[in-house]
Amino acid sequence: MKRRSWFTRSQLWFLLIVLNVCLLLLVALFLSHYRNGRVGGIAETMNEVSGDRPASSSSQYYAVEASQPESFPFDPNEADSTQLLRLGLAPFQVRSIYRYRAKGGRFSTKDDFRRVYRLTNEQWERLSPLIRIAPKYRLVDAVPPSDKRRSSHPASSVVDTIVHRSATDSSATSRLQRAYVQKLSGDETIDINLADSALLCRVPGIGSYFARRIIQYRRRLGGYVSVGQLLQIEDFPADALAWMQVADTCQVQKLQINRFSTRKLMKHPYMGYYRASEIADYRRVHGPIRSIEVLITLPHFSDDDIRRLAPYLSFD
Repeated sequence: MKRRSWFTRSQLWFLLIVLNVCLLLLVALFLSHYRNGRVGGIAETMNEVSGDRPASSSSQYYAVEASQPESFPFDPNEADSTQLLRLGLAPFQVRSIYRYRAKGGRFSTKDDFRRVYRLTNEQWERLSPLIRIAPKYRLVDAVPPSDKRRSSHPASSVVDTIVHRSATDSSATSRLQRAYVQKLSGDETIDINLADSALLCRVPGIGSYFARRIIQYRRRLGGYVSVGQLLQIEDFPADALAWMQVADTCQVQKLQINRFSTRKLMKHPYMGYYRASEIADYRRVHGPIRSIEVLITLPHFSDDDIRRLAPYLSFD
């Protein structure tokens, strides 16, 4: 007589697969406990699987008392990591302060502390009254504002006042005189199309960084047509414009609209790829461009673009 089976072959395969899946889940669960350093007995593991976790287990993870920030005066230029952490700053904020100081950065004013990485409003309101900047880290404003430099008091009087205050230290006096005698004063101005980096550094508020940026932007433009173009340089100090002028624009390099290639046209800061491509497409279909009125009809040329580009265009 043939023995009768309780399950079909397909049902047996299904049960086998389910058992294997359950076994893999149990093995993965045990491995996760070992990895997290929580090696417990079988009873504890089964309790977690069934949801019968003791009520006190949650307390060991969440009942952690948060440390309260302390409040005491500090100098961000000199405070060590322990003090900064006691003030309530996060470890990553302390690391950013250390990196900033290691690169030569200094906090000259309270507002400089706002630049700390991911500083919150709550931290700023709590810490700003506690900041104490040592005098050696503060900047000396020895340059008069642009609206006062043409007044009845000459700009050199500011230097004389500083030198007078430090007369007790002859070496400090000589250093101040050498530092400020090179800066422009009174009604002196320079032509930004002709000045080199050394001459640009004589402008109050301009150092080697902005002198280099002025020359680089002048090269890209082909020359300046107004001093207001300097404000297109990121973070350029507006007060410095009072000592600058554009006396001659005849040397400005022109964009040969009908001769330059798309690649050469697009290098100009006011042109870009799309406007240069439209010019090339128009020349290919309609021939040379004879006037600026043609550019007004092109989609990517706005009134502001036309106004800025007009001094640089040549239709020869």
